Amino acid sequence: MALVCTEITEWVEEQVSKPVEEWEERQEKKCKDYPWYDPRGWVCWFVTYFVKVIRWVVVTVGKWVTRTVCKLVGAVVEAVVDIVGGLWDVVVGIFTLDWRRILDGLLRAVIGLVLGIIRVGRIVLLGDTIEFIIEEINKARLRAYVRGLLEAKYGADPDALAQITAALHLDHGAFGLRLDATAYRTFLDSEVRSTPDATAPDLVLLHEQGAINLRELCGFAFPQGFWNRPRYKTLKKEVVVGGGGGGEFDNPISEDELNTYLSSRGADGPRFIVLPMRDGALDTKIATASEKGRELALMLSFDTDRVLVTAGPHIVQIGYDQGATQAHAALTQFLDAIIGRRRKSTDAAGAIADLCHPVIVGVFRYTDTLRGLTNNLERSACGLGGRDNSGLTFIDNTPDQVWRYVPIHELGHYFGLCHTDGVDRIMFSPRESTWWAKWYLIPRTLWNVYAQGEPSFSYDEAKAAWDYIVANFGAQCLGARPVVIEGTAPQPRRGTSPMDARSDA
Repeated sequence: MALVCTEITEWVEEQVSKPVEEWEERQEKKCKDYPWYDPRGWVCWFVTYFVKVIRWVVVTVGKWVTRTVCKLVGAVVEAVVDIVGGLWDVVVGIFTLDWRRILDGLLRAVIGLVLGIIRVGRIVLLGDTIEFIIEEINKARLRAYVRGLLEAKYGADPDALAQITAALHLDHGAFGLRLDATAYRTFLDSEVRSTPDATAPDLVLLHEQGAINLRELCGFAFPQGFWNRPRYKTLKKEVVVGGGGGGEFDNPISEDELNTYLSSRGADGPRFIVLPMRDGALDTKIATASEKGRELALMLSFDTDRVLVTAGPHIVQIGYDQGATQAHAALTQFLDAIIGRRRKSTDAAGAIADLCHPVIVGVFRYTDTLRGLTNNLERSACGLGGRDNSGLTFIDNTPDQVWRYVPIHELGHYFGLCHTDGVDRIMFSPRESTWWAKWYLIPRTLWNVYAQGEPSFSYDEAKAAWDYIVANFGAQCLGARPVVIEGTAPQPRRGTSPMDARSDA
C-alpha cells in the first residue's frame, strides 16, 4: 500500500511539475506608413502567426493531501490484514495442533496492532506532515548535491551531462535513478541427477552425505530454532485438478511422502520442487525494497525468476562463522556460476555494466544465523571492501514486519553504504550493535518513530549512495546515450570503461 501511495505522488509530480509546450495563435494589425492624406495608408490588414509558449505548473499542496490520505488508508488496511491474518493462523494452528503456526499468528497479530496504532497515530498527530516537509527539503538538497557530482564528472561532455540530467529528472518530475532489477529464488528439484549414472537423485545423495537436511529444507524440522525459521515451500509437480483461482495455491508434499522419497532413494513418492520462501513473502520484501529505495532516490523495478541449485554449497551457503573472506568468496562463485554475474578480474567492463541491473537472490540458509550477504563491486567511502562481482543473497524469516527490510538493507551495501547505529535505521545491524539504540541516540530514535513510523535511510546515506553511484556506475546506466561514430560500433563515454570508473572513485 505504501508503494502505491508513493507512485501516486510521483505521478502527480510528473504530470503537474513538468514543462508543457503549447503553440498559441496570435494576430497583429499591419498598416503601411504613409501621410494621412495618402489613400495607400488608409488600408490595413491582420497577420496571423503562432508562438510557442512553455508553461510550468507546480502543485505541492495536492501532492501532500494525496500522500496523507493514501498513507492513512494504507496504515489501516495493513493493520487489519495483519490482525485478521494472524488470528486466522491461530485458529488453524489450534485445529491442526501446529504450535508454530499459533505462535506465528499471535506474533503477527500483536505486531500488526502495535504498528497500526503507531502509524495511524503519527498521521493524526501530524508526524507524516512534518516528515513530508523534511522529505521535500532533503529531496531538493539531494538534487543539488547530485547535480554537483555530475557536473564535476561529466562537465567536459555537455551532451552526456544533459542526457543524464534528463534521465534522472533533475530539473523536474520524480527525481531518481531508474533501474531494472531481478529477484530470484533458488529451488530444488527432486528428480535432478547431475550425472546420468548417479545412483539416486542429487537431493537424496546430498541428504545422505549430510551436506543438507532435506527434512529441514522441506519445512519438517527446525534445528536452528524458532527465531530462525524460514517459510520453505514444497510443491508437487503433478497438475492439480481444480487448482488456481488466484492467489498463492499450495500443493505441498506431506512428511510421510518425503520419508517415502528418502527411504526409496527417489524411486517412490511424488515428484516435487522446494522453494526457500513463499510467493507472498518474496512479494513483501520486493515491495519494501522498491518503497524504501526511493529514500535514496533509487527507483527499482523488479521482475522475478527461479534458478535451480544442485550443489551443497549453493543450497546451504557459507556464513560469517567460516570467516568473512570465505563467505564473500563463496558468494562470488555462486553469483558467477548460478546467476551469471561477470567478474571484474576477467571482464571489468562487463562487471561494471552488471551494476546497472541489481540482482537479489532468495536462498535456503547459511551455515550460521546470517540473514543476508552482499558483494559490492568497488570499495566505498565508508570502508566497505570491493568484491570481484556484484549481487546479494538473503533468506526468509518471520515476522515480516521485522525481516522484510533485509533485501533493502543488503541493497544499501550494494550501493556502498555501511552499517550504522540505531534500530530506526535500515542499515542497522544486530551483529554490530544492540537491539536498542545507544543511549545518546534514543532521542533520535523516538523522533524517527514519530516522524517516519518505520526504519529509514538518512539524507547523509543518500548522499553517500550517490557518491558511490556517480563514481562507479557507467554513464549509460545513468542515462547517457552511447557515442555513435558512422561506420563504427558505439563508443562508451567517459566513465563507462573500467579505468574511468576506478580513476573517479
